[in-house]
Amino acid sequence: MAEKAGILANTKIYRRAYVLTVIAAFGGILFGWDTGLIGGILTTPSFQRSFNLNPKSKNFSDLQGNIVSILQGGCFFGAASSFYIGDSFGRRTALIVAAVIFLIGSIIQTCSGLHTQSLGQLYVGRFIGGFGVGLVSAVVPTYIGENANKEIRGRCIGTMQLFNVTGIMLSYFVNFGIISSIPGINDLQWRIPFALQMIPGVFLFLGILFQNESPRWYVEKDRIDDARRALSYIRAISEYDPVVEHELQQIVNDFRGWKRLTLSHQLKAVCENRKSFYRCSLAIILMFWQQWTGTNSINYYSPQIFASIGLQSQSAGLFATGIYGVVKVFFTALGLMFAMEQIGRKWSLILSASGQAFVMYYIGIQSAVTGPTATSTGLTGSEIFAIVCVYLFVVFYSFGWGPIPFVLAAECAPNHVRSLIMALSLMTQWLFNFVIAKLTPIMLVNITYGTFLLFRSCSVLMGLYTVFCVPETNNVPIESINVLFEGSIIRGCIIDNVSRKARARKLQSHSHHLVQPCNLAGDNRLGKNHERTTECVEEVRV
Repeated sequence: MAEKAGILANTKIYRRAYVLTVIAAFGGILFGWDTGLIGGILTTPSFQRSFNLNPKSKNFSDLQGNIVSILQGGCFFGAASSFYIGDSFGRRTALIVAAVIFLIGSIIQTCSGLHTQSLGQLYVGRFIGGFGVGLVSAVVPTYIGENANKEIRGRCIGTMQLFNVTGIMLSYFVNFGIISSIPGINDLQWRIPFALQMIPGVFLFLGILFQNESPRWYVEKDRIDDARRALSYIRAISEYDPVVEHELQQIVNDFRGWKRLTLSHQLKAVCENRKSFYRCSLAIILMFWQQWTGTNSINYYSPQIFASIGLQSQSAGLFATGIYGVVKVFFTALGLMFAMEQIGRKWSLILSASGQAFVMYYIGIQSAVTGPTATSTGLTGSEIFAIVCVYLFVVFYSFGWGPIPFVLAAECAPNHVRSLIMALSLMTQWLFNFVIAKLTPIMLVNITYGTFLLFRSCSVLMGLYTVFCVPETNNVPIESINVLFEGSIIRGCIIDNVSRKARARKLQSHSHHLVQPCNLAGDNRLGKNHERTTECVEEVRV
């Protein structure tokens, strides 16, 4: 019934899950804002004057990379901390802590460069702010995924990416508006954008105070009554409704023998067998590939990239970057509404990778043939199409490799090690975000068009990886996703390429048979004599 309901009815049925999603997704704006903000700030003469930066000096590109990538360093350690904070104190508490840390970092960045031209205070502020962003980026997908109904889970987790690109878009236009409205060379041209990024941090902090904790975290902590209340609230039905009782029983059964695992035990659980290792490593590999799409090169250095394909004016570059942000928000929203749950995760990734490969190939070839040749007479036809290709890139990225790695990471990670896997996957994302932020300005100077051809090759490889190695999880209950990793995983993933034969379709209609109440001896599956009893699990053979 719920799947066939209209958009308004759907919103009413899942209203509390959507409200929780919107509030938590403000965390996406935190790192989206800074991602788009810094590229425009680096090109402003007022910022360069405040810190005595010479854009013509040999080490300017290195300093650019340092200013951008120090935030990614903080994000890496913030994501690493999410395992301890999220597991020990809860997902909701972790988001509160992250918002406070981010606000402190933003204040330090806004006040940097007062009575000094040293970059030290700016570096400190960006690292602290990055720590908060990294913590948010790892916890939000987990928090939303553990609360949302399976029918809308992908759309809800993907909303973080929608808010991320919304933050990028807003920061682009803030940069453009500030540069246009404040004449001359004025410190406010870069201090105001830094200050405004605190607004979504305040919204996240205040909003999350009124939301419930993850019911799966409660179960992991043996707080079953709290888990029942949390499920009842987020599903907007009675605590004793059969739907709540059934879902709670599935969660309890899935955690049986896996509660309160130490870090060493969780690492053992990840490497326990081929199935567990494959399932956990999938999230990390997807985050690795997401960074090699080249999207953050455009996010951080879009004015420079537009200049490299012919758009030389600073204001024109910033405006073109702002339009890029609008396109990204629009198509991310369309993807969440009409692709995530309809086309499915797998085919969205395949189509996305194919489109990205084409446009990066054209931009690279155009740059190799013509270079930045714009003059007062205007752009050539090939340069105009190269600029169009930048926008086409974001169209393909926005419904596939933008939101879906977060979705699959949160869905495929087993309940008992989800915090660890999300921490490792987001550490991977921020590590390569750091690498790309550091390398992009250097690559644009030294290998020019080769930068785009490198990203094109990566898109081809990630498309092939999706075809052979990524399962379809659309509308499968979290506690049932383990079935997709039974038997020959590669063979199952290949079968999932044919939508009408996808294993997820069978699991959607048989999920209530997957896990039945049972008694398992022992409290720890990692011990020699406490292996999982297969007799108590009724699996759907797919």
